[in-house]
Amino acid sequence: MDFNHLRGITQMQLRLSRFPYGRLILWLGVLIISCLVPVQAQLLQGQTQATLFPLTEHWQYHWDRLESEPEPTRDSQVWQAIAPPQRLSVPPGAEALWLAIPLPETQLAFPALYFQGIPHILEASINGEVIYIFDELTANNTLKHKEGEFPIIALRPEHHGQTLLIRSYVAGQSSISLGYDGRLLYGKKPHLFRQLVLRDSIRLILGFFFITCGFFPLVISLFRETDSIYGSFSFVAYLIGIYTISTAQVIRLLFDYSILWTFIHHGVFHLLPVSLGFFFEHVFGLGPKKLIRRLWQVHLLYAPLALILAGAEIITWKTAAFPTQMGALLTASVIIILAIWKAHKGNPEAKALCLGLALFLACTMYDILNHLYMIFPWRLQLYPWGMLFFLIGLAFILERRFIEAENHLKAYAQASDRFVPHEFLQFLGKTSIIDVQLGDQVEQEMTVLFSDIRSFTSISESMPPNRNFNFLNAYLRKVSPVIREHDGFIDKYIGDAVMALFPQRVEDAVGAAIAMQKALHTFNQEIRAEGYPAINIGIGLHRGTLMLGTIGEEQRMETTVIADAVNLASRLEESTKRFGADLIISRKTLEQMANPDQFAWRYLGKIMVKGKKESVEICEIYESDPPRLKAFKRETRSQFEQGIHLYDQGEIEQSAAIFKALWETNPEDTVAHLCLLRCNHL
Repeated sequence: MDFNHLRGITQMQLRLSRFPYGRLILWLGVLIISCLVPVQAQLLQGQTQATLFPLTEHWQYHWDRLESEPEPTRDSQVWQAIAPPQRLSVPPGAEALWLAIPLPETQLAFPALYFQGIPHILEASINGEVIYIFDELTANNTLKHKEGEFPIIALRPEHHGQTLLIRSYVAGQSSISLGYDGRLLYGKKPHLFRQLVLRDSIRLILGFFFITCGFFPLVISLFRETDSIYGSFSFVAYLIGIYTISTAQVIRLLFDYSILWTFIHHGVFHLLPVSLGFFFEHVFGLGPKKLIRRLWQVHLLYAPLALILAGAEIITWKTAAFPTQMGALLTASVIIILAIWKAHKGNPEAKALCLGLALFLACTMYDILNHLYMIFPWRLQLYPWGMLFFLIGLAFILERRFIEAENHLKAYAQASDRFVPHEFLQFLGKTSIIDVQLGDQVEQEMTVLFSDIRSFTSISESMPPNRNFNFLNAYLRKVSPVIREHDGFIDKYIGDAVMALFPQRVEDAVGAAIAMQKALHTFNQEIRAEGYPAINIGIGLHRGTLMLGTIGEEQRMETTVIADAVNLASRLEESTKRFGADLIISRKTLEQMANPDQFAWRYLGKIMVKGKKESVEICEIYESDPPRLKAFKRETRSQFEQGIHLYDQGEIEQSAAIFKALWETNPEDTVAHLCLLRCNHL
């Protein structure tokens, strides 16, 4: 197991899953919708304040040449009445549209006009005094490119009740729309400015929301090795956000209607199809014959060309935008077709993309059709809302990826628990594997359990490798859960040996060892039916102070336990073979139990352990022996222990006589038999 590789993967997945980003976008989207719907409703209902006067009545218009300048007299036969909103067809030869609009008689402090809904205003005047100029003409009587003017113009108090005369440029146009992009307002300047901010609020809030949505995935993609979907989502969100706010009057005013902002607006517009194709590619692939990549690459190549041509005034910005508009429709159509195909195959992410993109295109088509054919008398732009729904659809896809990351994290966490016990991390004071560093260590008193299959080498030699692994795993699946059930944890498997630690009571380790022996009895019954030989295991127990920590180097490390107690527990397990006992525990460990006699045990004497100068007293726990043998050992315990004491005192013959008598009485007592052989050997 590559410990560092597991740490790296888990660390990345953990940091992603800790932040439910997709869900945050979804909930924020719902919150924004609930907050902005009243704002949108207020704009639809119109201005209800007493200090705001929509100028929608008694309009008159007149077509003329640019050179002429008619008198603003309502009685003139050349003037015709009009009630905005309305669309007028431009007659042949007409170059200018004159509008005569009466101002209210109401006197206001700080009166002002909010110009909106009238395109290409060359000039606006009251009593021959020019108060507002938006567009300007070249020497050839064509429109100069202009970034805009602040639409709120202050008036003098004496202007009330006067006639506002507006001249608009219409040369080369087939029609002109009046009052669809907003209504001309008269009122107090602060109230008009508030109305402007209110009009821009939807774009601003949605735009900055989109930008915020793109921030965290961008940070994740820049500083973490993650799925590229996060970077592509950030790309889409940023472009949608910037494009949404780029038309707001408040933002353009902050930039003083700079040409730079026009480059930003159109640059983002040309890159939007690129970002959409880029995102689709990272979620669903390149498409047939890399079609998606080819489409966004074409858009990417055209974007700087369009900016250069329009910026150098070789073509207009509107002309430069037309190929991108057509290409975007083609790209969106291809994406929808591919998404529908994938959705039909059951891909939920494709369904979300289809729904979000369909809503966005529906809102956009509504805006285009309403702009071209004036279906409704109000100018309700839905494309920002369509962008919101589209982004929510993308957020759903991102959320699924976060959920997948979280599921992967859980899987890796489970995998890490199988390789690095969770209890080990707890004792190191770490909450997860990502926090473990090389050299981390802690001192702790625990009971060490060592178990080993007797004569497993000879057994394994009789089986092919696959049966070896199957046999060993079947055995470990039987005995390992028993350790966890008794509040212990497995530190490591060493071939057929098991090393487990019990941090709490000695009784836990003893109970686990006894349960392992009983589980082994059941296991032997099962494997005999499959043709496997029965096995026996020996278990050694000792409690002492341990050092738990990590060893290795930066590229490869593992957890380990270093202590004399570990070595002693291993030696006790080896002693089970010499004494023929199933479970041996050090006397020192046995006496740490509150009531040692709750388990059946007897004293086995002293042994010398390699690496220790002093002998170690050991005991046999025979709680898991068959009932008859267990009863015999209990009844003869004093005799057996007398034989052990005689042996330790050097009275070998007397000790041998006792062991011989016990073995002859019950040949199943292999411990007595091996003690007899030990005496005879001496």
